[in-house]
Amino acid sequence: MIVTNRVSAVAFDIDGTLYPNSAMYRATALLALRHLRLFRAFGEARKEVRREHHQGPPPRGALAQRTVALTAERLGWTEEKTAGAIGTIIYDRWEQTLKKVSLYPGARELLVWLQDQGVPLGAMSDFPTESKLRILGLEGLWDVAFSSEETETLKPHRAPFDKLAHDLGVPAEEILYVGNSYDYDVLGAASAGMQTAHLTRKPVVAGKADFSFFRFSALREWLEHRVGVSARS
Repeated sequence: MIVTNRVSAVAFDIDGTLYPNSAMYRATALLALRHLRLFRAFGEARKEVRREHHQGPPPRGALAQRTVALTAERLGWTEEKTAGAIGTIIYDRWEQTLKKVSLYPGARELLVWLQDQGVPLGAMSDFPTESKLRILGLEGLWDVAFSSEETETLKPHRAPFDKLAHDLGVPAEEILYVGNSYDYDVLGAASAGMQTAHLTRKPVVAGKADFSFFRFSALREWLEHRVGVSARS
């Protein structure tokens, strides 16, 4: 088999990629119902921030402040109260509900296999990663793990993907980014020059993903022909 694209590092989105969104929705249903207005306002604020930050350099220190301001505006709360609620309920309590969530079959096995092959691994999400990976039982597997918020942007802005390539120390074109969102993960990573794998049941016709899959065993099979090979035409 002739392989044209070498994969020297693999990076993953977390939420909806390493575990099903449906499992997260079930685990967080009670919390979300109790704080429905907060979750709804926060979600709307994040969407607006994505639109504002989609292009151009990220404004220093503006992401968290802008998110709080937009959420508070929708709730009619003070920014101080809103910031406290976001930190306690959305970042802390929501994260703890992941203790009830199981990974996709084969996800951990793929990560361990890649680690055994000596392939650097990255995790990059739009939410804090360190404690989340620990809760999911995935600590110790990563060479790089951070939230896109550290770049003051959210996916699909290319800034977090550029940071990912810099921190991994691997050329962007030799990194495979794996995610479940076509708009945020696939298009964002592709804009930074990365290869992409789209976790989906319905591949985008004529889309930009280099590979679409729904079983991690299929992703491993695809990677077996690309990890550790020399790029050649």
